[in-house]
Amino acid sequence: MKENYSNFYFDNDRTIQILEYTESGRVKTIKIGNVNISGVELRGILGLKSANFEISIEGENVTFNVIGYGHGVGMSQTGADALANQGYQYYEIIKHYYTGVDITNIKNNV
Repeated sequence: MKENYSNFYFDNDRTIQILEYTESGRVKTIKIGNVNISGVELRGILGLKSANFEISIEGENVTFNVIGYGHGVGMSQTGADALANQGYQYYEIIKHYYTGVDITNIKNNV
């Protein structure tokens, strides 16, 4: 983290605070020490599976409790592949991830 944030410091108050959430409940912005960072960027730095996490601090330990996988804006490629390998059809997979949709043929009237 220090490579990207040369002015970063983490003092004795150990400030870690989620500042803002996305509409889907993921961490949008978090303050660590004196730096505000996006949840997606922190996810990448720490190798978290999702930016949907909670933080607990106990003494010197900081624990990230991660909920789910991915960025929360669509279909999981890994999950869709697993369903396909189990024999699900494309329309079943789409309806699994996008509830309430109808799949229809669109004819081009040119």
